Amino acid sequence: MHKKACMSVQDLRLGKTLERVAGLVQEAYYNFRENTWETPIVKIEDRDDALVFTDGVMLNKTKYFLKFPQHMITSQRTKTAMLCAWVCNEPLAFMHHLVAKLLQGKITTNTFLESTNFANEGLDVKVEEISLTLGRIPRKITYHTPFGGSDDNWPKYAHEILRVTSSKSKKQWVIDISGAQYGITETFWDWETYANEYMVKLRATHAFGFNKIMIKNLGVIPGNPCMAYGVIGVVAKQMNRTIDEWATERGISLSDLPKMGEEDFRQAKNEFLQTVSDAVREFINVNSFDKEFQAAKAYEKKFPGMSAAQAKEVSAKHSCTH
Repeated sequence: MHKKACMSVQDLRLGKTLERVAGLVQEAYYNFRENTWETPIVKIEDRDDALVFTDGVMLNKTKYFLKFPQHMITSQRTKTAMLCAWVCNEPLAFMHHLVAKLLQGKITTNTFLESTNFANEGLDVKVEEISLTLGRIPRKITYHTPFGGSDDNWPKYAHEILRVTSSKSKKQWVIDISGAQYGITETFWDWETYANEYMVKLRATHAFGFNKIMIKNLGVIPGNPCMAYGVIGVVAKQMNRTIDEWATERGISLSDLPKMGEEDFRQAKNEFLQTVSDAVREFINVNSFDKEFQAAKAYEKKFPGMSAAQAKEVSAKHSCTH
C-alpha cells in the first residue's frame, strides 16, 4: 500500500514537471512559427466546426518570410490553429533540442536514437514520437488554393505527438504541440484520457529524434523543401544556440527550469521565451535568404511538382527504414 501511494505521489510530481515542459515547448514553437511565417493568406473564415482560409500565390512572393496576418485573427484559438496548421512533424523536429534539454539536460545525436531513457541525468522517463489517427476532433482546418483546389487537415492525415512514459510506474502522458489545428487546446494529457477523448488509433511508434532526421533529409531537396525544411532548419539551429546561451549565461541547466517554484518559473519562462523569440526574429532580419528563395522559385517554375514528389518519396522511405 505504501509503495502504491508513493508511486502515485511520484507520478503527480512528474506530471506537474512534464506539464510545464509541454506548455513551455508549445509557446516556444508558436513564437518560432510566427517569426518564420511564410504563407500569404488572403481570406479567413472562422467557423465553429472549421477554420477556412485561402492561400495567396506562393510564387508571387518577393521574399520568403512574411509578417504573420495578425489583422485577420479574431481569437487566440484561431491564431494558435493558424500557427500549427498543416504541421505535425515540424514541431517535433525543430523543438527536439529544447525538449531534450528540458527533460534531461544533455543528449547527443549519436545516442538519442539508441536510447530514449533519461534516467541518468534527468527525469526517469522514456520519450517516443507517435504517429496516430484522430477519430474525432473539435474543429478541422480547410484551405483553398488560389487555383481552385482545396483540402482538409482531417480525417485522412496522420497526427504526430510525443508520448512520455514513466520508467518506474509505466504511466504515460501526451505532449501535443500542434493539436490546436484540430481544436485541441490543451497541450498536456494523460495518455488514456487523450486516447479516449479523440478516439486515437496508433499508426506508428518512433524513437525520439525520428522527425528531426526526416526533416533534415527533406531540407536538402531543391525547390520548396529546401526553404520550408532547410532554411527554416537553419533558423532553428540559431534558436538552439540562443537556448544554450541563455542557460549558460544564467548558470543553470534547462532541466532545472520546470522544477522551479511557481514565481521563479513564471519569471524565468517569460524571460526565456522573449529572449529566444527576439533572437530568431533578429536572425531572420539580418539573413533574408533571398538567394536561396530565388533559387527555389526558379526550380519550382522549371520543374513544377518535382520537389513535392521527391519530398513524398523521402518521407515514405524514411518511414519504412525506421
